[in-house]
Amino acid sequence: MEKIFGYIDQNLNRFIDELFVLLRQPSISARWEGVVECSQLLTGIMEKIGIKPRILPMGGERNPPLIYGEILNPEAKRTLLIYGHFDVQPPEPLEAWDSPPFQPTIHDGRIYGRGSADNKGQFFAHFKAIESVLKVKGKLPINVKFLLDPEEEVGSPSLNGFCRGNKSLFAADMALNSDGPMDTSGRPRLSFGNRGVIYVEVKARGANQDLHSGNFGGPIPNPAWRLVEFLSTLRKPDGTVAIEGFYDNIVPPTPQEREMMSKIPFDETKFMEKYGLKKFTPPEDVSYMEKLMFRPTLNIAGFTSGYGGQGSKTVLPCKAMLKMDMRLVVNQDPEDIFQKFMNHVKKHGFEDMDVTMVHYYYPSRTSVDHPMAPKFVEAIRQGFQQEPVLIPAGGGSFPGAAIRNILNVPILSVPYGNHDENNHAPNENLAIDCFKNGIRTTAALFYQLAK
Repeated sequence: MEKIFGYIDQNLNRFIDELFVLLRQPSISARWEGVVECSQLLTGIMEKIGIKPRILPMGGERNPPLIYGEILNPEAKRTLLIYGHFDVQPPEPLEAWDSPPFQPTIHDGRIYGRGSADNKGQFFAHFKAIESVLKVKGKLPINVKFLLDPEEEVGSPSLNGFCRGNKSLFAADMALNSDGPMDTSGRPRLSFGNRGVIYVEVKARGANQDLHSGNFGGPIPNPAWRLVEFLSTLRKPDGTVAIEGFYDNIVPPTPQEREMMSKIPFDETKFMEKYGLKKFTPPEDVSYMEKLMFRPTLNIAGFTSGYGGQGSKTVLPCKAMLKMDMRLVVNQDPEDIFQKFMNHVKKHGFEDMDVTMVHYYYPSRTSVDHPMAPKFVEAIRQGFQQEPVLIPAGGGSFPGAAIRNILNVPILSVPYGNHDENNHAPNENLAIDCFKNGIRTTAALFYQLAK
């Protein structure tokens, strides 16, 4: 490992220059900008390293280009599947960036640019780990496969079906995902699962145009009030979700998971001060970590209606829109929960509203006592030279269930992004030290898994 780590140190500046080529290529899946071009760029990068890539069209109207890659050693006894995504979030608002989002720059030891941390820089670290091992040792000690998703930022709508039809292609002993931030303490993380999510839009309509609130207010229905009335049915006084059956089949944390949560560094007082909070949401007898990892949520992500500009405008709006997300935990089925949501809409007499499920992910969990987990821990120790924080389940969502539940490959997450990476926001960035230590960690993991 010393020789491999030495190669990484000697070539780090070149690795960054090559990453910049990838970051300059937009790949915004929300408006299908540059995604195909990025897939073509990536296959060329992979070929130069020695990874055999294939672009696999996933069907449908857009026919998104999933990238499969493999580098095989006939003598290897284990296979690692690496998940990543090469699409990025829209960069707006552009005026909030200190430098153009698709012109990557380095400042104070960080790489700034859209996709630097989410997720191009993180999966690019795996590429450079493979290159480093090949240059020093001539071959990998395990087989490695890649699944690079072109639609993660829009909910990976094609991935589940594609995985069902290609199980043998992605067969592996273990899977790795590097996405998102490390722990706020600055230590690396090893996460065993993630919450699922449903994202819905609810629209209500009144008249066929906005009207004067004085000349028409009173007899004309206001769609904003309609949504407020709907929202009032969704929560009980104790803060729990009022949708019938919402909490059915939820699995509480095991004793091992509770012990793991108790060791996660968390200063409640400092956290409250940082975010200007005086208290957390109820119930008070459930810890912050348990709420984040083992309890589902119902969140108002946005509410739009009428006039929100400067000054006053006495308008009676003709339409209102509500955006909501529900974070789901293990044993909750997104399609089942959405049906229960629709049953609630009907039961309370809101069938006049237009409800759309935008996208969803299933929750995923790998056992905290999985026999290969200690190998990940040791690889992180070698790569980051720190003890990792062990997380039973991350609070966010990604399509890990496609790998864990459809491909039947246990998956663990090791984020390589700094805790303040600003993913999805202006001035997204990746600390160079995190990038380098991520490369080291992946290289070490290859040898740990080969044992």
